[in-house]
Amino acid sequence: MHWPAMWLLLALILGGVGCVHPPGAKDATTPPSGKSKSAPPKSAPGQTNSAPVIEPVSAFSGRVVLVNAPLKYIVVEGTLGRVPAADQMLNVYREGQKVGVVVVSSQSRGANFAADLTQGEVRVGDTVRSD
Repeated sequence: MHWPAMWLLLALILGGVGCVHPPGAKDATTPPSGKSKSAPPKSAPGQTNSAPVIEPVSAFSGRVVLVNAPLKYIVVEGTLGRVPAADQMLNVYREGQKVGVVVVSSQSRGANFAADLTQGEVRVGDTVRSD
């Protein structure tokens, strides 16, 4: 046999082996039954979809920067543009333990806001969170 004929035969053999699929195997690049890969599976009527639902976190978190114990209010430093609504109840934590409850007042400036202490004992540095 001549060298060009051997190279052609070798190319055909190797090229054909790469395209052969075992019986019953599905092609990973072609979606089954022509459906799009990005479309979520639809559940039958009466059945719930088991896919997880991801929701954005809208919880507030801040730090106590001032405590006025005689007048029972605190000042909280939060995130600019994320001041909680007036009259919203927030929990105060110290080292992971709940130590108090505050109610947000209407006074705020920038990222700081005042809150009335309704329960517990709060110190500077405690964490304020909406749960």
